[in-house]
Amino acid sequence: MKRPRRSEEQCPYCAKRKKHLYLALDERKQGGYLGFSIHKLDTDNMEEDALPEPVLRFAAPDRAPMAFTAVGTSIFIATSPHLRGREGNHQEAPRPPTLVYDTETGALTIGPRLPDGYLGDSGGAPTVVDGERLYVLTDLYDDDLRQRSFSLRVLSRTPTTSSWYGSETAIMAWSWNDDNGAPPRRPPPCMGLDLVTSYALHPDGRTIFMSTTGFTWSLDTRDGVWKEVGCWPLPFTGQAYFDGDLDAWVGLRRGEDGYVCCCRVPSRSRSATTTRRQPPPECKMLKDKLFLRNDDDSKYPKGGQHLKTTLTYMGDSRFCLVENVMNTSNGLDATLNVTLFGLRYDRNGDLCTKLRRTTRSYAVSKNTRLFSHAAFWM
Repeated sequence: MKRPRRSEEQCPYCAKRKKHLYLALDERKQGGYLGFSIHKLDTDNMEEDALPEPVLRFAAPDRAPMAFTAVGTSIFIATSPHLRGREGNHQEAPRPPTLVYDTETGALTIGPRLPDGYLGDSGGAPTVVDGERLYVLTDLYDDDLRQRSFSLRVLSRTPTTSSWYGSETAIMAWSWNDDNGAPPRRPPPCMGLDLVTSYALHPDGRTIFMSTTGFTWSLDTRDGVWKEVGCWPLPFTGQAYFDGDLDAWVGLRRGEDGYVCCCRVPSRSRSATTTRRQPPPECKMLKDKLFLRNDDDSKYPKGGQHLKTTLTYMGDSRFCLVENVMNTSNGLDATLNVTLFGLRYDRNGDLCTKLRRTTRSYAVSKNTRLFSHAAFWM
């Protein structure tokens, strides 16, 4: 029996409303404009030659990278997530606040500041969405222990009061770690040796799996307890997604070689009745290579600089692969390849594509090599 799709159970409204693909890109325009933009694509009718006009555009004169993530129907924009200001006494100033773009209303609001030690997209640091909560990995230096200390911080909407002209109004606001007063969830010590290489949300909607180069751990977000799963990594690079029809996690195969793979969801921890660790889950690879980069393409010498590839889950065994390839001849222009495809098992149980594959390629400008793109289905 296939497992239900947890995300649609948690948000029936989101399952009914028409969803779109949102692409966050950096851009460079004539006249010296440098900034970032968010584009909204209708995947049932994607433009052939050019991306639609952005629904949001904002300047970034210092060419600093941005970090984007999504929770519910909102896109969070972390401005200069890897940089911190300095006050007059040379102590570190607080990070700048985040921007929150509501895809339903088109409104842009100010969100909470990033937590200290936020790792952003560096080192494969995960941002995992569990319903209406966001988990991010932070890295701080512990003066008492004299070592780095990793924590998993939580962003959620919590009730608060707002004073306006002498009256108090109850509102829901985004805040960090207001999770019943629970302290930051500290990963196992060995997770500090290697940053996370892959991660996925269990179909129960509350357990997060994370892999380093040699181990896989699970975290039950209800009690904050970490458990060892096995002395092996998940077969993915970055985030994997659970699909109920396949009854498996799906992600980009580790090694960034252009292939998609899937594996069964392992048990959330090794058996309590034995000291033996469970074996790694069997991995099935899609035979078709979906990356469009062509090493023989004269426009991109040696295939161009492959900036980043992302896989986004669209529900019902449908996925979107976005590949960003920079033109190495000038370092200013790039091609964004967007591929929509579906997955199924054939009669032999092998992973294969279903439906008709749709591919679009768009010419885009670049203002920084420190950022590639971000993609969201919402």
